[in-house]
Amino acid sequence: MLPRGSFPIALTLLLHAGTLLAQTPRGDVTVMSDFLPNQNDTSELRARIAAEQVFDPSPTVLIKVSGFVEGLLARRPAGPMAAPASVTDAIVRVADASVDYKRARIDLLAGFTRIAWGRLDELQPTDVINPLDASRFFFESRSEARLPVPLLRLRACLTENASVEGVLVPFFRRGRFDQLDEPTSPFNIESSVAPEGAVCLAIGCPTLLPTTVQRHEPSRSLANAQGGARFSGTSGRLDWSVAAYRGFEPFGLAVAELPEPSASFIAVDLVNPRFTMIGGDFETVRGQWGLRGEVAAFVADNFQAPSIRIVKGSSMDAGVGVDRKAGDYRISATALYHRERYDEVVTSAEGASRGRADVSLILSSDRSFARERYGLRTFGVYNASESSGFLRAIATAKLRDNVALEGSGGWFVGAGRDIVGRFADSDFVYARVKYYF
Repeated sequence: MLPRGSFPIALTLLLHAGTLLAQTPRGDVTVMSDFLPNQNDTSELRARIAAEQVFDPSPTVLIKVSGFVEGLLARRPAGPMAAPASVTDAIVRVADASVDYKRARIDLLAGFTRIAWGRLDELQPTDVINPLDASRFFFESRSEARLPVPLLRLRACLTENASVEGVLVPFFRRGRFDQLDEPTSPFNIESSVAPEGAVCLAIGCPTLLPTTVQRHEPSRSLANAQGGARFSGTSGRLDWSVAAYRGFEPFGLAVAELPEPSASFIAVDLVNPRFTMIGGDFETVRGQWGLRGEVAAFVADNFQAPSIRIVKGSSMDAGVGVDRKAGDYRISATALYHRERYDEVVTSAEGASRGRADVSLILSSDRSFARERYGLRTFGVYNASESSGFLRAIATAKLRDNVALEGSGGWFVGAGRDIVGRFADSDFVYARVKYYF
């Protein structure tokens, strides 16, 4: 028998449970075939099933759960000097598992999820909370590439035009070059930093020694927590924000020590040092034009030196962009300035330097046809200083209301030290079919 007064509570729970179970999950099934001609004719078949369920048990609580199962059948080189071989892999991942509690002036988000900072297209300097999946970044977009992390965000609305949020990420999660068999992925550039072949660190290179690579990620402890804060406001027609964040480098940097004379190998460690970012952004509208800007100063930054060590210093990324939507078109253009300074002189094939600077131009467009039955999205970035660039085009066609066919190609131009130039040999084409349910 139920205790006195518990019947209304039990009835409420049953009604909420019925509401939750009555909601149908949404998702999609995707089959994609891709080909990378400059990676020893790498060919892949990727199949993915993704589903999402959103619950709203009360007006103040929103629960989101999503995940996916993905499999790979590929013909990839097993290493930098290896011949292509058959590779298979399968993963089950949680994409989001979060609870969002909202009141009049308070918003508390907790769980395994994603938060986007910044306003520029694709290359957002202040978007540092979630690490990225490099393969999905180039295949699709930054929004699809963000990997969820465990986090707690508290946001408070101070006034109608001002809010402040604090973010805590208790555990580190590294960025991935690919979530499917990462060691053999054509997007994995770690082997070029610390190759598993031979490395010579001694002056004159009298001998070549094989390397052993070990990854050392920050342990799960309170001392290794990451976090930051962001203040957002509106002044007239201008939306703006300032932010600060202290975290770990999402991709490992290689460190090697000079071996002993009797050593038979060189030990290379991949570590994730701390960084500190202070940034801000703005957005406004003038007639048909949107104007956006963003700047991030990494006052404590880390760089990979050619001699397989980490050099400390600072860097800055600042960009301004415009976009316009006219009819079925949306066009965006951004100029992004990057500067880095080292605390010591770094010697490379280009000579000795204490830093570098470059400017990247970014263009994107989105066009729909035949009442949005067909679409074409393009994205391009060019770094004039490094003479490197990337161009991607994605064409889609709705075969039915819930079935879409998509084809894409990505072309890398030149090689450089910027984020795009490091993937110089990763040109690709792919076709995929997506079924929505």
